Amino acid sequence: MRIVGVLLSGIMLAASAGRGQATDPPKVIAAGEWSKSVADNRSRAVRGRLVLCEKVVNADRREVAVYVELQEASEAIGDSSQLYCELGRNDFRPEYKNGLHCKLLDKDGRPVKSAPFFFSGAVPRSQWASLPPDSTIRLRTSPFGIYRPNAMAIAPDMGALWVIEDGDSNKYTLSGTFTVDPAADLVPPGGGHVWRGTIELPPVEITGRRK
Repeated sequence: MRIVGVLLSGIMLAASAGRGQATDPPKVIAAGEWSKSVADNRSRAVRGRLVLCEKVVNADRREVAVYVELQEASEAIGDSSQLYCELGRNDFRPEYKNGLHCKLLDKDGRPVKSAPFFFSGAVPRSQWASLPPDSTIRLRTSPFGIYRPNAMAIAPDMGALWVIEDGDSNKYTLSGTFTVDPAADLVPPGGGHVWRGTIELPPVEITGRRK
């Protein structure tokens, strides 16, 4: 059995009625397959996948968040790996590769255009994550508080927002890459082995909610 460590970021939510309560945990609504394992120069391997969760705040407000799950997948037992996860990425130039980069494709494989949005709330912070042998961790990448009435608002980070209206029966796929490559002078608290690599995250199939 794998030892599962779960890191879930949260905010205070008002009590809700009808289909959910503020104290209810986020519900997984879509999850991708695990990626191939990516080993670094010390044979420490990590694999990942995308997970979408929904939080029902009240009857009119349902928030969808994107998470990256990372799993230690080395063939041999060793020390914990330290990963600097750029969850609060603010450099959206195409040439900047660190952190999560996602794309949403429609049923014909064409990129879906990002919707404009304004936001002044909280975002997940970039931070070190320790991944012990045979363990899994879930990290939120989505900003907090983004939603659209009668639709799924999917924002993996501050660089993109895709809106899928309720009743939209088309199938979409969300995929991405997650790159961990901290600067040489950025070291984890207490030291330890710093893992570096790029994980190709398999696509997650998404359809609109039923009306």
